[in-house]
Amino acid sequence: MRYLAFVLVGAALVSGCIRTSGEPTPQSAAVVAIPTTPAPGARRIAYDGVGRFVLPNGTRVEADGEGGFTLPNGAYVRPDGAGGVTLPNGAKCTPDGAQGYLCP
Repeated sequence: MRYLAFVLVGAALVSGCIRTSGEPTPQSAAVVAIPTTPAPGARRIAYDGVGRFVLPNGTRVEADGEGGFTLPNGAYVRPDGAGGVTLPNGAKCTPDGAQGYLCP
């Protein structure tokens, strides 16, 4: 009799560990790239999706096939080979995750 009581108590304890709700087990969430929020003082060069970049002052410039673009003053902004661009003043702009750049 004592053995039967022990088995019943053990079964009651184990049954609390078993999921019986019928709800599906949660799956891992998909990772989605979210554009980076610029740091205070950073400037964004946004890509407009149709072959142009929008500069921080609102000016639109054509993207070239190399990944760079020419500024309105004629200076060329060249790709840095790491996904970013280097401005004519030497500042490095990093990719923003949305085909644009974040610049200091």
